[in-house]
Amino acid sequence: MNRIYEFLISLVVVVVLFASVALFLPASRTVVNKIESNRPIGTVYDVLNGFSRFDEWNTLRSDRMLKSQVSDPATGVGASMSYSSLNRSTGKGKWQLVESELEKKIKFDIDDSSQGSNKTMTIELERTGPLKKNVAIVQTYKVNYGWNLFGRYAGLYVERNIGDQMKAGTKRLSTFLATIPKLSYADREQPISFVDLPATNALVSTVIAKRDNNEIATAILNKMAWINQIIAANGLQANGPMRIVTNEFTSDSYSFDVVQPVTKAGQSEGEWDVKTEQEVTLEQFPAGRAATTDYTGYATGLESERQVVRAWALVNGASTRDRAYEEYLVPVQQMMTEDAKFKVYWPIK
Repeated sequence: MNRIYEFLISLVVVVVLFASVALFLPASRTVVNKIESNRPIGTVYDVLNGFSRFDEWNTLRSDRMLKSQVSDPATGVGASMSYSSLNRSTGKGKWQLVESELEKKIKFDIDDSSQGSNKTMTIELERTGPLKKNVAIVQTYKVNYGWNLFGRYAGLYVERNIGDQMKAGTKRLSTFLATIPKLSYADREQPISFVDLPATNALVSTVIAKRDNNEIATAILNKMAWINQIIAANGLQANGPMRIVTNEFTSDSYSFDVVQPVTKAGQSEGEWDVKTEQEVTLEQFPAGRAATTDYTGYATGLESERQVVRAWALVNGASTRDRAYEEYLVPVQQMMTEDAKFKVYWPIK
């Protein structure tokens, strides 16, 4: 009987000691992580303002057993992501975007199976660096334990657990941001959007020209002269504007394809019998999707437009593929005028 009493007394001492220590532990914890990026602040804000690119800055969905569901829309206040996993360390939970201040602040409420309540992740953006062109990205995680004594002990490991996850996430974010062109797509007059593209048959010819506007224009006109002869000789018809598909753009040269979509009245694709020459080929382009925008101005500005379109597509959850191209909505002779019109495309996966 004495041993039972001794055990009970020891148990009471342990419980009192456990509670006494816990009462002196913090009732809440805060973990802060900071990185800097040289990408436009609008680009950084759009990447973080929702769940379209959540995997690029958070390690949660790296759990292979995780199943998640993202709201529609996936960005902006009210967007959410619910998840569950057979992995006990992940469990189940929900992230919800509850506050968003343009290019300044994004706040998420977090409900998960770990100890604590009132969990939040706040991301603050601040212009910094030379000419204020860089962005300081500060992530702050907060959790409250209140009178949850077990939670207070769990808080001893928050810096290690959540802190390490935040550091791994910011490494991912830095790597992803480095793949996005530095050009800003904010405050554009012409919007960028996703569009479905139909399957297309086209006559194609490749050009390698010096970075000289006159030489490029002359090469396009020469290729189109041959393409038009082939169209006439084979009973084809132009099926939309001429396209210029960029292959390689360097400081000294420009390699591109001259592409003319064509159709043949009354015949399906399998019945086509087209004779080509002068390095002109008939190619079939499958249906797909692309990011696109309208551009008015000198053709020399098209390379910047291509990169802006690519940046927007990457930020909005797409992966670009193949090569960018433009539809020329004016004669080639007018491509170097301030009111020349083009439609820019970059295919996406």
